[in-house]
Amino acid sequence: MKKIGIMIIILFLCVACHSSSSQEQFKEYYQIKEQLMSCENFDESYPFQVRLVFNQIDDKYRYDVIIDQPEIDMYYIEAMAYAHENDDEMCPVLGIVDDSVSHLKVGYVDKTEHFYKGVQLSGQCLEKQDVRLYISYYLDEAQKQKVEKYIEVKI
Repeated sequence: MKKIGIMIIILFLCVACHSSSSQEQFKEYYQIKEQLMSCENFDESYPFQVRLVFNQIDDKYRYDVIIDQPEIDMYYIEAMAYAHENDDEMCPVLGIVDDSVSHLKVGYVDKTEHFYKGVQLSGQCLEKQDVRLYISYYLDEAQKQKVEKYIEVKI
């Protein structure tokens, strides 16, 4: 009986730790979304290609923000696209509210090690429009040099 009690306590502690981690990730999500909504000065240069593609689906459009062709190595990429999603709609994200790992390395692809040719963020909107993009990445695997960019991807 004592062992069962200890197991239950351990289980509750694990759930509490996971819940705290999730809350922290969503706090970061809302901070980045707020920054994208209020941003007025966007980065004009960045060491990769960004494309915006729209596909009509019924009365909406699916948008895809494609980030590829890096000119530098990019590790532990986090990104969010914002196309005027309201509070009821989640913005498409990469590596912010999930534990996904994505890297882009010049001329190198190895999906088993999370090195991709490109990454993509997909969302929905009512009309074709410019999309705002937040992206952060490290210049080294040791995660010592972080770069953050705010980009407005034009139609």
